[in-house]
Amino acid sequence: MSLTPLIIAYLVLRRIGIGRVEYRRYFSEEGVFEGETVLLIEEISNRFFLPLIMVDVDVCINNDLQVAGYRSASGGMQQFISRFYLPSFMQVKRSIRLTCVKRGYYRLESVNICGIPLTANAELHVYPQALPYGESSPMENEMQNTAQTDRRLFQDPFSFSGIRDYRQGDAFRSINYKATAKTGTIKVNDRDFFSSRNIMVYIDFAQSYPHPLTTEAYSALMERALSYSADMVWSSIQQGFSVGFAANCRALGRNKNFTSFPMGRGHSHYIEILREMAAIRMMEGCSFMWLLKQDLDTLWNVDIYIMTTNASQPLDEVADIYTSRGNHVTVLALEDDM
Repeated sequence: MSLTPLIIAYLVLRRIGIGRVEYRRYFSEEGVFEGETVLLIEEISNRFFLPLIMVDVDVCINNDLQVAGYRSASGGMQQFISRFYLPSFMQVKRSIRLTCVKRGYYRLESVNICGIPLTANAELHVYPQALPYGESSPMENEMQNTAQTDRRLFQDPFSFSGIRDYRQGDAFRSINYKATAKTGTIKVNDRDFFSSRNIMVYIDFAQSYPHPLTTEAYSALMERALSYSADMVWSSIQQGFSVGFAANCRALGRNKNFTSFPMGRGHSHYIEILREMAAIRMMEGCSFMWLLKQDLDTLWNVDIYIMTTNASQPLDEVADIYTSRGNHVTVLALEDDM
């Protein structure tokens, strides 16, 4: 008896089975910091009565999410095959470890399973690495001075800004027992603070004149500015201050030619700002002076920090107006030789 009809029947049934395969993928974290690792988790299910062997999933991942053990070829993407053996009516889960080498917003959209295209969305925000401004940050010094004054910080027992992991020093009464039981790790309610300290951080993404930087130097300097800002925002949030962020550049998926995040408190607010920073693209948007003037009528008694490579630009007029309303303005120079 010829095996050809059996082979043909198997191939037909295999093709039907491949068409019933269910595949999804997701990252183990919604966001991580630049330089950290994250897992890309694949889940594939065989909904057919026959086992399926050599089920190849063609995967394409940006080189900035470096796959462990993968030697990157030329170009901006890593392409490889993830091969599965699928018993009948079974699900297989696999994890791929990635190192996030560059800040950004990454979205995986589709895969190819044995020649069949399939939608498989997964998104990840890679936050800028938090770095202090220089060896002695003016932001840190002012915060230390404020902490030594009589302006004490108290948690507001009636506010609620989210749920976070337990940290040493947290009061036991702040434990969220429902979230703890659900996750298996100790979770606490994150409360806002009573404090009159308000902080606003601005970044000027415009090129410096009359000596513009090379594209590589400019990108490195702006990445460093985002890292400084991330550290300032975190320092502010840790001490219960209200903090906001703005920059004259575009963010991926936004139609505006500037980025602006209002002042707020709490860990969830901090994560939202980091997500916005992750989506920023290195391109100049609106005029920086225009951006500063948009907040003239809304900022009162605020510590304003301005990061710019254009220290010679006419900031005095805007700074004087801000100062006349009880604000304190500090210009932080961004220099290529820092």
